[in-house]
Amino acid sequence: MDLKEQNWKNFTVNHLRDWHGIWTRYSPEGEVKESFQSLRSFRSNPEQTEIYHTNRYIYADGRIEEKNWQYDKQSMRGFFFEQGAAVLSGKQLESGAVLPHELLLKHEDIRHSVALIYDSNGSLMRAVSIREDAAGFPSKYWSKEINLLPERNLSGNWQGTAVTMTPDLKVSEPIATQLHWPLAGNKMFFFPDGISLSCPEQVNIGTSFNIA
Repeated sequence: MDLKEQNWKNFTVNHLRDWHGIWTRYSPEGEVKESFQSLRSFRSNPEQTEIYHTNRYIYADGRIEEKNWQYDKQSMRGFFFEQGAAVLSGKQLESGAVLPHELLLKHEDIRHSVALIYDSNGSLMRAVSIREDAAGFPSKYWSKEINLLPERNLSGNWQGTAVTMTPDLKVSEPIATQLHWPLAGNKMFFFPDGISLSCPEQVNIGTSFNIA
C-alpha cells in the first residue's frame, strides 16, 4: 500500500468518531491556566477521501466555541501509527514562527494527548493535557483532577519497543528499547491519571531534542 494511503488508513480506522474530553492548559511552570470540556468530532465523506474535523469547547461560564477544519491525503500533516498513536506537528522549526506539537496515545475507546506550544523564540509557552473517551462524558476512566502532582516515582528500567516514522512516512520494524527517567535537560510534568511528560523548555534550530 502507498505510504500516504497507509497513513490515511491508520487515521480513519483509529480516530474517525466523536471524542469527549477535558482540556487543561498549563503554564511552563505547571500552573493551571484554564480547563474546559471538549468534543472533537471527525467525520468523512462516503469514500473516506476527505475528513471534516470539528472542535467544540464548552466553558464553565456556559460559552461554547466551535472550530472547523478539513483534510485530505495531501494536506494531512499528521503521522499516524497502526496501533493508534499519532504525532501532529509542524514539519520543521523555523525562525520567528510558533511551533505546535501534539503527541497522542490511544487504547481502545480512550485517548490521551499532550499539546506543546513553543513561541517564536523557541521557548515553551504552554502544555495542554487532553483526556478523551469515545463512550461519552464524563469518562469512567479519567478523573476530574486537573492539578499537577509535585512528583512521581518513575525509577526503574522501563522496557518496550520503538517504532520510527520518517518525514516521508516510512515506518521501521519494531526494536527493543529502554527509557530512563528523567531525560537530561528536560522539564517534567506529572499530570493526573498516571500521565507523565518530559519536554524541553527551549528548542533551537539545528539542535535535536526529545519529547516523551
